[in-house]
Amino acid sequence: MEAIVAIGGGELKDLETFLIDEYIVKLAGKENPKALFVPTANE
Repeated sequence: MEAIVAIGGGELKDLETFLIDEYIVKLAGKENPKALFVPTANE
């Protein structure tokens, strides 16, 4: 099954999104899944 998962907010450096990031990796069902990170500008 293929899926697109979109989330917003959180600080990567502070591990605020760690749990959802970990869950998304598990959704892939692969040892080394491919992912795309699209950052947005702030400040």
